[in-house]
This record gives sequence, C-alpha cells and structure tokens, in this order.
Amino acid sequence: MVKYLLVEVGRYGRITIPKHLREKYDVQEGSRLILAEFADRIVLVPLKTYKNPTEALYNSVKLEEPIDEPKHVAREHIRKKLVEELQRCGS
Repeated sequence: MVKYLLVEVGRYGRITIPKHLREKYDVQEGSRLILAEFADRIVLVPLKTYKNPTEALYNSVKLEEPIDEPKHVAREHIRKKLVEELQRCGS
C-alpha cells in the first residue's frame, strides 16, 4: 500500500521528512539518501550504513574469475538492486 504525505518545499529546495518516517528508516542528521526520478516521481531511498562497508557486499556477487575494478562492479550491482526495488514499489 502506498501512503502519501504532504511536505512543503522551503528555501533552497529543502524539505522536512516527518519524524515517524525518520525514525522508521533510521534517517538522522548526516544520513545519506538516494534521490531518484522514477515513473515521473521523485523518490528518496535511505542508504544503509555499515561499520565495515564490505559487509554490504558479502556474498552478493559470484564471479568465475577476479575482476580489475571491484568498486565499479559493486556500484553497478547496488544500482541494479535499487532499480529492481523501485520497479516493485511502482507496480
């Protein structure tokens, strides 16, 4: 079920995310969000943070042989997963 909330855009394009959503998604000062355009909408997606960033990638990519640019492969994998999730939410 999609829920909608009305927020007002303030000076410099700033918005305030309602407290109950900040708490639900653990969005705090300094948190990072992905801002995406999807299906003619603006979508904010909170990024999960890890004490050890490699935890986010553990067991997520299976390769036959080593790669030259693991950061690029990891970013593409995460981008693909985000798009898949956004498509599921949009249907």
